[in-house]
Amino acid sequence: MLFNVHSANSLLASTLTVPSYVEAAKQRGYEILGLADVHSLQGALDFYNRCQAAGLKAMIGATIKLPGALKQTHIYPFLVYALNQAGYYELIGLIRRLSHQPLSPGAIWDYLIQSCHNLVYISCGHASEVEQTLIHSGDQEADLVLERLEQVFGPGNVYLGVAAFPYNPVEGEAVKAWAKSQQVPLVVGQGVSTLNQGDAFSLKVLEAIGANETLDVELRAMQGVHYVYNWADLEAQYVRLGLADCLANSRQLADRMQLTLPQNQAFLPKFPTPDHLPASQYLRDLTQSALEDLRPADLAVYQQRLDYELEVIDSMGFSDYFLIVWDIIVYCQTHAIRVGPGRGSAAGSLVSYLLGITRVDPIQYNLLFERFLNPERYNMPDIDMDIPDNKRQQVLHYVVERYGQEQVAQIATLGTFGARAAMRDTLRVLGADSETLRVWARAIPKELDISLPQAYQKSAALRQLVSQSETNQQLFQVAQTIEGLPRHISTHAAAVVIHDQALDQVIPVVERPNQPLMTQFTMYDVEKVGLLKMDFLGLRNLNLLDTIIKQVQKSQADFDIEAISMEDAQTLALFRAADTNGVFQFESDGIKQVLRKLQPERFEDIVAVNALFRPGPMKQIDHYVARRHGKESYQAIHPILEEILAPTYGIIVYQEQVMQVCQRMAGFSLGQADLLRRAMGKKQADVMAREREHFIRGAREQGIEAEIASATYDYIYEFASYGFNRSHAVVYSTLAFQLAYLKVHYPLAFYQALLNMGSSNQTTMADYILEAKRHTGPLLGLNLNESQIGFSVSGQQLQVGLSAIRTLRHDFVSHIVEDRQLLGPYTGLLHFMQRLPKKWLKQEWLESLISVGALDYTGMNRPTLLKNLDKLMQSVTFSGGNLSLFPELEPRIEWVEDWSPSQKRDKEVEILGFSLEGHPVATYQAFAKSHPNLLSVRDILAAQPNLKVQTLVLIKGIRVINTKKQELMAFLELEDEVASISGVVFPQSYRHYVSLLKEGQVLLVEGTVELDRQGRHQLIIKRLALVNEEEAKAPTSPNQHPFQRCFVQVKAFQDLKPFMPGLRKFADQYSGPVAMILVDANRQTFQLDDAYRVSYGQKAQAELAKLLAPFKIIYK
Repeated sequence: MLFNVHSANSLLASTLTVPSYVEAAKQRGYEILGLADVHSLQGALDFYNRCQAAGLKAMIGATIKLPGALKQTHIYPFLVYALNQAGYYELIGLIRRLSHQPLSPGAIWDYLIQSCHNLVYISCGHASEVEQTLIHSGDQEADLVLERLEQVFGPGNVYLGVAAFPYNPVEGEAVKAWAKSQQVPLVVGQGVSTLNQGDAFSLKVLEAIGANETLDVELRAMQGVHYVYNWADLEAQYVRLGLADCLANSRQLADRMQLTLPQNQAFLPKFPTPDHLPASQYLRDLTQSALEDLRPADLAVYQQRLDYELEVIDSMGFSDYFLIVWDIIVYCQTHAIRVGPGRGSAAGSLVSYLLGITRVDPIQYNLLFERFLNPERYNMPDIDMDIPDNKRQQVLHYVVERYGQEQVAQIATLGTFGARAAMRDTLRVLGADSETLRVWARAIPKELDISLPQAYQKSAALRQLVSQSETNQQLFQVAQTIEGLPRHISTHAAAVVIHDQALDQVIPVVERPNQPLMTQFTMYDVEKVGLLKMDFLGLRNLNLLDTIIKQVQKSQADFDIEAISMEDAQTLALFRAADTNGVFQFESDGIKQVLRKLQPERFEDIVAVNALFRPGPMKQIDHYVARRHGKESYQAIHPILEEILAPTYGIIVYQEQVMQVCQRMAGFSLGQADLLRRAMGKKQADVMAREREHFIRGAREQGIEAEIASATYDYIYEFASYGFNRSHAVVYSTLAFQLAYLKVHYPLAFYQALLNMGSSNQTTMADYILEAKRHTGPLLGLNLNESQIGFSVSGQQLQVGLSAIRTLRHDFVSHIVEDRQLLGPYTGLLHFMQRLPKKWLKQEWLESLISVGALDYTGMNRPTLLKNLDKLMQSVTFSGGNLSLFPELEPRIEWVEDWSPSQKRDKEVEILGFSLEGHPVATYQAFAKSHPNLLSVRDILAAQPNLKVQTLVLIKGIRVINTKKQELMAFLELEDEVASISGVVFPQSYRHYVSLLKEGQVLLVEGTVELDRQGRHQLIIKRLALVNEEEAKAPTSPNQHPFQRCFVQVKAFQDLKPFMPGLRKFADQYSGPVAMILVDANRQTFQLDDAYRVSYGQKAQAELAKLLAPFKIIYK
């Protein structure tokens, strides 16, 4: 038996996982196992269940670090074990107590004396207070420690643990003699924190990761002693050392431990009903009233379904559960918190629909209650709630207040080492430089949840790295040992547990300052115990939906998203065009391809695409599309199968279809059908053979031939594991359709919300901007006097907000807007700087504002403002903002040439992530529209290798090299409005097209998509061509004028006075969008008011030149 065992749940202190520990211990001859993680019972239930399954006895303990009994300034490890269930709850209480705010040593020991009545203490080797005191202070002080320990744990409940490996004879003999004199039993104290002897170095690496230290490479060859020995070898060692008593005492101690961990109990909290009504009655009253308000056409069908569901819910004891969920929904509704249309199989419940928990009529959409709650299989119901991600904490706070701080907890989740993190951290603690880290990182494929063994199989670069040296092989082995181990504990993104009594009477919990309790058990163990788990999922897209609707309702107060037609023609057209950026679950390139192929004509088509675009059923997409368009025929085995599968063209798309086939053809109840569906998904051969007989027998009783029944069973068995939950597909497609509807009918509100929500992906954000331009017209650029914090609507145009400047702090942006509202607009950069408090007067922030055009309205170009910024900063700083003093300090402005459009664009992309400056490729819109085979760079990046493509791109950069044959070739950096890609021009093509290879050139490119050595897409270019400009360039629309300002250079402003009457007549005749700005000899500017805005056409320019002949006129 083993007591002093730490698993990986002792974070960064053990490489031993619970499954490997139990499995290896069974194989190595153990019958009794203990687990005592540091301040943690996280793995206790899993450990207990695995021991039970393996026929081993499990002992549950913990290692607690506490101030000493005598030296209370020192912290010692206390190994404590539960003798029984009461002791287990004492352990829970002790760990919770120590997880809270720091306690004084005296308070801790008072708590121990009051609370530890069913625990035993085991001195865990050299680090324990008993042994430290005995060795360094002698017997008398050790006697005092023992006296204190027996005061806490009771006489007979204190043991001394002795390790056989390593064994110090001097200390060992001293411990034996003292233990004999005090009659303290010796027990097996062998420490275990790894599985095998060779894992010692991996453990050192793990500990170094936790301590953020580096290791000496010479440690690699080390062999450890704290591993799971063969029991026979360990037992023999204790006998050889004269410690046979340890073995006997350990068995006696293990016999004293009689602990059972209760599981699968129904810990359902009670809902406080009015007038103490039974929960089932209150639930019936609520749903019956809602049904009467609904007034469905076929009331009898709805009433029958309602009665059936209520009967099942009551018989399974879940009435309180539904009322609790309803109560939370009501709170959300009364506090303006939007709740999603539903999630998962709960949408199959009419009770859920009538309570407002879901927003989809299960009868209208043919959704099955038994897929949610099966009366023939007791299982806790699972209703997940989608709420806006910015409202989740508010809802959680309500639940804690409503049901009690001791009764509600967030559920823990373990953050584990992924493949990349394990490799990176292993290299880091061994002193690898940044370039080495990058090389290894690039060698691991960028795939979600890929493991290191999988990466090794898939990546030639990784295999080459590993094989380069024995050192690399060892590093890779260490990283594989660490991969998957817990690194940190956090709260689950959604899961919450609710109980009707204090949770620490059931499961281990920890306290956190100003936050709800957190369970130590993960979600799966919480459910095993039998506690009620609920998921409050913070959904970003629901926040998006809510924001758009609120914006729409500002001008259309009665707008109701629930009242829209789910067959709206314009919305369906949007799906057919795959114009689904910003539409929940329909943004990926893959699902857009499916939409283009399928061409949805009804809401049901949207549901089908949502269900089919999953790893399993995805292989049925081409068949579905072909059948939908009449290009592939199919023949159902039986008319019943034809009827059920007709909506999906003979393909099983939904799990509910499997259940309906079993019900209609074999006479199964829907509950039995759900059990069969679940069994088919697990593909258990013995169960499948038994169920086949059951199905065929049932079908024959329905008058169906055995041969047809057998063929039908084979058919549904083949597709059952691919089928998707229809209820979930319907509710999430509903949310997607609502967003798409808003995108079509209220584009300004849609894009304002979408752009304000932003994206961490720069390409996606640029795509959103480009699309917003197409759907709402040109965006108004950044303007220090007009831009709000976020994207805003000005007239019928979107204006970029100041928060789009990623280098600015949010509080700085807020200050600008608040100051502007309070004191009015800024006349120029100098005025802006004078009004800024000193803490905001930072040069890098001002540079960002200037570089993205936020001060273009001043009439000074961006490089001029940047050139003079240092001098302006010095003057403002020196004057302390004293306006009366400032004119004497004002520097002379040094004018410089403006940036080119491409320079402006590059700077905006650098700072904003996108540009409002027109991209050269955008001027070829007419050409692109007349050539539908042209792909965007983003499409090419999503394409499969070997695809031949055409695209229109700008050459951003060129690198020419000599090949081994002394031939020239080129590597190109290519881009369009949204994305960039590398291009390769081999020597033959280079010789032919070298004259076209110029930076800034827009070219029509033909080539083949390939992957480079790092797995990145690149174009092997076969052909290059200039685009015929007369054919290609789109005519400038009235909203896309080339000029924004007209500068008139004068010696002094008063020189223009005689010309003002004529200028006013000119402005009336040639009214337009171009602002007129006067610039005097001192480079001071003055913008005429909007009545003097003029046109920019050739005739207007000629007439203005005549009118103002004495002055120089410049358009920009």
